[in-house]
Amino acid sequence: MPRHITYIVVVSIFTFIFGNWILSITSPDEGKNLDAALRMIERKDFIVPFYNCEYRFEKPPLFYWLTDVSFILFGVNEFSGRIVSGLSALGIAILTYLIGKDLLGKERALIGAIIYATLIHNWVEARAATPEMLLTFFMVLGLYLFLRERFLIGWVALGFAFLAKGPVGVLLPTAVYLLWKRNLRFINIKGTLLFLLIGFSWYGAMLYKFGFSYFYKFFIYENILRYTGHKSIHPYPFWYYLPIVLASMLFYLPKLPFLLRRWNRKLNPLLLWFLFVLIFYSLARNKLHHYVLFLYPPLALMLANYTGRRYVLGTLSLSFLVLLSLFLYAEKVESERFVPKAVELIRREEPERLFFYRTENSAIVFYTRRCIEKVERREDIPEGSFIILKERDIERLRRVRVLLRGREFGRELALVRLE
Repeated sequence: MPRHITYIVVVSIFTFIFGNWILSITSPDEGKNLDAALRMIERKDFIVPFYNCEYRFEKPPLFYWLTDVSFILFGVNEFSGRIVSGLSALGIAILTYLIGKDLLGKERALIGAIIYATLIHNWVEARAATPEMLLTFFMVLGLYLFLRERFLIGWVALGFAFLAKGPVGVLLPTAVYLLWKRNLRFINIKGTLLFLLIGFSWYGAMLYKFGFSYFYKFFIYENILRYTGHKSIHPYPFWYYLPIVLASMLFYLPKLPFLLRRWNRKLNPLLLWFLFVLIFYSLARNKLHHYVLFLYPPLALMLANYTGRRYVLGTLSLSFLVLLSLFLYAEKVESERFVPKAVELIRREEPERLFFYRTENSAIVFYTRRCIEKVERREDIPEGSFIILKERDIERLRRVRVLLRGREFGRELALVRLE
């Protein structure tokens, strides 16, 4: 393995993978994704995703499939549930180096990869059981292969990106390539056929099985209506991503004046890449912080052009100290969380009936391996049932015995028995 790649791998293992098992699974996204993945193994059905015994049409299956491989290899645990994202982030760091090597040279490319590994937002998403890092890896891989004029394999990578999250996995990297190279050489018949074969195979099976109901839920609702805001789920202002990006590059804020005052025109393709992703997601009416992961490789390489080896080594040392502190804090948070205590109690008591009342927690669904119905009315809950609810809703039920109270990332939850 080349020396620079070895450095990147060692750094990335610590910044992206180490400690990913400290916090138990969180809700909602991690629990839903991992429950869907594990139910594929349990049901021996790797086509139709289920969460909590209901169809889960929101996400394509690639993350589930790779997580199933991880479960088989490493067992069902937090490490195996999150390792796909960690390895994806490691792969992106290497691709950042490879893209930067052609544009900036080996030394600056290495610095860029280390900067990528020390952007705080990446630490979080690399330890999350969500498909965003996997999607970003295949988008960056596809773009890199296009830039190297390996168009056939590039389309294969974009086929997997399409299986990771959907249309955005193709739209963003091809748009960035067009801004960078200003030609259509990436379009060819063989590549397009390979993309359709890989990318649309699973979608075809789902459309055959469920017809328009699946087409509407995924392609129209989850992509078009959520982007345009016709279905408002996470409405945030246009500038929502700016503080996220600035907070992520906290260690490199002193370099921003150099980047702005001493701009090097050879960085223009990277700037176009960064701005396109930022503006694309800023224009969306629904926003989530992890949507913009695709803009961090060009940001890291732009900063690398103005960051020396001594500075990045100091930042790397500081990152290790900050991460170790975060690991210790995560252990404290874990000891006080509601979910692990509730799961232990449910497993011990094995209640015949268990409900969510006016709330839901997918991590509990994943850990208990039960189908837990969500109800809105007290009349729908039989006496003797165990109920998970927000603490403030206890008074709505009357005549309950509180078995457990606890905090779950700022929410006060309780587990009660209806008397």
